[in-house]
Amino acid sequence: MGTQPTKTLQADVVIAGSGPGGATVARELSRKGKRVIVCEAGKYSKWLGHTLSTFFMLDRKGLSFSEQGQWIVSGRTAGGGTVVYGGMAWKPPAWFKEKYGIDLSAETDEFYQEVSAGPLPDSHIGPASRRIMEAARKTGLDWKPADRLIRADKCKPDCDACMSGCTRGAKWTAREFLDEAVGNGATLLLQTEVERVLTESGEAIGVRAMGPEGPVEILADTVVVSAGGFGTPRILQRSGLYEAGRGFAVDFGRYVGGLCPDHTPRTEVPATTGVELSKEGIILLAGTLKGIMYGGMLAITGPRAWGRLPDAFRAGKALGILMMVRDRVEGRINPEGTFSKPIDEDCRAKLNQGTLIAQEVLEEAGVRRKQQTAMTVFAAHQVASVRIGELLDQNCQTPIKRCYCMDASVIPEDWGQPPVVTIVALAKRLAKHLAVAVETEVAVQEPAS
Repeated sequence: MGTQPTKTLQADVVIAGSGPGGATVARELSRKGKRVIVCEAGKYSKWLGHTLSTFFMLDRKGLSFSEQGQWIVSGRTAGGGTVVYGGMAWKPPAWFKEKYGIDLSAETDEFYQEVSAGPLPDSHIGPASRRIMEAARKTGLDWKPADRLIRADKCKPDCDACMSGCTRGAKWTAREFLDEAVGNGATLLLQTEVERVLTESGEAIGVRAMGPEGPVEILADTVVVSAGGFGTPRILQRSGLYEAGRGFAVDFGRYVGGLCPDHTPRTEVPATTGVELSKEGIILLAGTLKGIMYGGMLAITGPRAWGRLPDAFRAGKALGILMMVRDRVEGRINPEGTFSKPIDEDCRAKLNQGTLIAQEVLEEAGVRRKQQTAMTVFAAHQVASVRIGELLDQNCQTPIKRCYCMDASVIPEDWGQPPVVTIVALAKRLAKHLAVAVETEVAVQEPAS
């Protein structure tokens, strides 16, 4: 059987990945009339509105583990991780401007206005979240409503389908920007995984990818690699930038929950209230889990939690707290798909501290300590694998001229919070730079008569 012929396409800009970074750049540049091609390794998976459908939108169906056995979750579908995230919004930290000279305030405000971001109204804060918030305040925590990328006018207060498919269009996902880009004339190639950047004399001239019908080469003036914290460094390594993926950070998380005898079950929007302990590097959010997810978390926690498995049938009476803790930049991402990510002693200490705080709050809320379970540790938000200030310049350009990166991988150091708002703001900033750079280049190449 002979090799498949290579298909060749042309564009002004080719983007590898359709998560919040890639979709935003595609939308902004397509608005300016640029010929944009977006390659997405996953499918345009449909929301079915239940937990099981979520796993088909995750890389390796949600079963990605480090060499040390750490469970790390990442999206693999059109729109990337935003399709299966909870819609949590955190503005970029001040150190982006103070340490790196990158002011994202205008882009952040623009995005917040576009999607009506901010805390949900009282009508959308359910009884479990409110009860946890009141209990936390009694323990001395500044627990309050959290910013969400959710449009309250489209959100149903007794719905908990944020992560398993918001069919009302209330939760913002990168698919909104991606669909707009396609409407503006951009081309979306699904199930098309970029393998490497094509170069000539140290400059990017396009990408080589593998699509459902065979290999494809997309020639373009500009390449933007937006394949996520894991995917982007692998593409760059295969393109000759071997330092990509040397160290990365995640947000390690844990869910602590238990049945509350006098809590009246009601489906509600999760993570509407919480607190950030910025000095400690810990975020705590009031969380509710569907029965199948609650049971699944208990099952993978191990034998110590198996006695609680019957609680999954009464998950509506459970109160829970989701924590995320800041990780250090370490470990390694390998081109063949494996990765190393240990939990160091500092991170373990944060997890222990967060667990104890959560247990105290839940006990105050009416969940007896012996009814509580601290479930298995997992990780999400892979960041800082291709960092600004190291492999990337201030405009996120790699050592390969005209090859840029735009996703969570560009974040320059330890993180510890949901990165979507920061990625979108950085992508808006990059799109402005690229629009000017391309126009300037065209003007130089085509001198006035």
